[in-house]
Amino acid sequence: MKKIVLLCITLLVSGMTAAQDERCRVASNTLEVLLTPDVLSVTAASGVTIQFAGAALMVDGKPRALSAAQQEATLGFDQTLREIIPNAAMIAADATSVARAAIASVADELLVLDAAEKSRLLQPMTDLLKEIQTNASATYFNSAAISEDLEVAMTGAIEPTIVLLIEAYGAALLSSVISGELSAAELQTRISGLRESIDQQIAPSAQALKRRAEAMCDQIEALESFDRRLRAIKGYPNRGLISNT
Repeated sequence: MKKIVLLCITLLVSGMTAAQDERCRVASNTLEVLLTPDVLSVTAASGVTIQFAGAALMVDGKPRALSAAQQEATLGFDQTLREIIPNAAMIAADATSVARAAIASVADELLVLDAAEKSRLLQPMTDLLKEIQTNASATYFNSAAISEDLEVAMTGAIEPTIVLLIEAYGAALLSSVISGELSAAELQTRISGLRESIDQQIAPSAQALKRRAEAMCDQIEALESFDRRLRAIKGYPNRGLISNT
């Protein structure tokens, strides 16, 4: 299951991608991105902040004189990242929501849970979704908070939830095992079927998310090109903000 869910996630700054296209395989330093109507601010792990305002660029608040080619690259970087960030944030949140909804659906089919029990079962996924929504939006993206370790976080949220669901399902069938109506082998088969059921719930949405991620490949390739053309600017990170892995 976690392979299916993680396949959905495309986050530019972490280098994870749902697309197989090599153009989408992008890595970056740890970045914090803030978008306002007039200025796009990107703060690297080193602490330097690059501000993009149309065709103008500032390093830690200091304007830089740009050549015509650099102005073009600055404008391109600004416009492209403004398009990518909201989409990447939405895909990350949607991937988590898809997994949460699938688990909830299977739980409803197989178990009789009251509201408190269901909430407790889904709490790890709920917490992760809140974390993503806090740190990835249409106007703000903090890779240090969510993207670098997102795969670990997703696994950490999903697996305990699956374990809780399996335990609850197994407990519900325990009386049948004790009475002999259900063998241990049959119980294991049903538990295995539980995971398959969750996978089936997720698969269609996962493929849709994958297609959305792949649609960003051209933008990611363009962003890396703009970034490469800006590295000669004084104060701009020597290795750039974005780089191909």
